[in-house]
Amino acid sequence: MDTNVTQTSQRVLQPRLFWRRAFAYLIDMTIFEISLAVLALIIPLNFAMPLFQSTQCEELTSGPLVEKVERQWPLKPGETRANEICQITEFLGTSSSLFRSTVLTGNSNGGPVSWRSVSVPLDQNGAPVDGIADPIGPLVGVVLVSLAFAYFSANGRRTLGKKILSIRVVTVDGASPHFGKAFKRELLKFLPFIALVGIDSVVAVTASWQNLDSMIQIARDGTVATSIYALAGGFFATLALLLWWFLPLISWRGQMFYDRLTGCEVRRTRSNGG
Repeated sequence: MDTNVTQTSQRVLQPRLFWRRAFAYLIDMTIFEISLAVLALIIPLNFAMPLFQSTQCEELTSGPLVEKVERQWPLKPGETRANEICQITEFLGTSSSLFRSTVLTGNSNGGPVSWRSVSVPLDQNGAPVDGIADPIGPLVGVVLVSLAFAYFSANGRRTLGKKILSIRVVTVDGASPHFGKAFKRELLKFLPFIALVGIDSVVAVTASWQNLDSMIQIARDGTVATSIYALAGGFFATLALLLWWFLPLISWRGQMFYDRLTGCEVRRTRSNGG
């Protein structure tokens, strides 16, 4: 009896469909991020769209900001500094610039290296802009994308990417999920990213209360341990993303974690299945 149950479970186990899901996701995210870019022209929010954002930085060797940083943050033995002006370009040509100064502390003989950095957005004249941050835009962007995915995954619908790649989201019984279930699935799917955006939002709000002088002081008086904690935080955040999104694909049981929690799965559809 147990053997029959095991064989039945193996027969209904859904394949990974990794490449189909990956290409469908890229198609859909491209469409949704273009939509957010157009929406950003109407609503003054920076949705932080990674697929359409490019950053180009060049070294800055002189100027008022360089002089200010070097005066208020003198280097200690064993430290080196890099000053940069970065141009961030969004989709449809919207751009902004920031000044960044990074101090590296390390052993020239290959020992451990730590870093501390301060950055500030610049206005059109190249002057630092204090007290301005957009912590809400990225979080709103994630929620809107989740809503869009949920809408096109519920009640018999499919996103364009899933339609092109002949896959769809269904419940474990093979039915189309209702909107509430589909939205819960999308929120759980983007859960690690939502957590990271939330942390970044808190950091952005805190930074927006500080002017450049305050940020230079904090970076200057920071310890090596502060840099280590920042690196460790980034490492564990990346590890959480990998575990949430890729561990189920390695130890495959027919569903991603968020599929199991919502009773859904992704199946390949027949060519005449719509």
